[in-house]
Amino acid sequence: TIPRELQAMQADRDALHRRQAGLEDNVLEAMGEREPLDEEVARLEEERRRLDVEGSRLRAAVAEAQTAIDADLAANEAQRAAAASAVPTELSSLYERLRARHGGVGAAALVGARCGGCHLSLPATEVDRIRREPPDTLLTCDQCGRILVRP
Repeated sequence: TIPRELQAMQADRDALHRRQAGLEDNVLEAMGEREPLDEEVARLEEERRRLDVEGSRLRAAVAEAQTAIDADLAANEAQRAAAASAVPTELSSLYERLRARHGGVGAAALVGARCGGCHLSLPATEVDRIRREPPDTLLTCDQCGRILVRP
């Protein structure tokens, strides 16, 4: 029984050596596959660092632009308030109603015979009547109702 046991042990040892060789081949293959992946990870990490720096720079630029826009907006609102204080209350309330109804545009330029708000031509008789009106007369477009501003 001892020679059989010896043969069995040698067969086990040979099987273990084959198994070990197969595992070592698998490890070498995995290491070979991992190398390009490690390089790709390193490249992507460098790219991420570069993009993080760029993102920080862009966020700072946006914050600076927002600050400038807020300052310009505040200055424009102050100028508008100063200009609006000189306008009669009745005209101001009419303008605000028209502005709300027409998407923020309550007054439009009269360009030739065309309303700058609705871009429609006014009838010739209406244009003639407007030309005869005194400069301080409140004029409105027959088509859209906006206040007309003469050049």
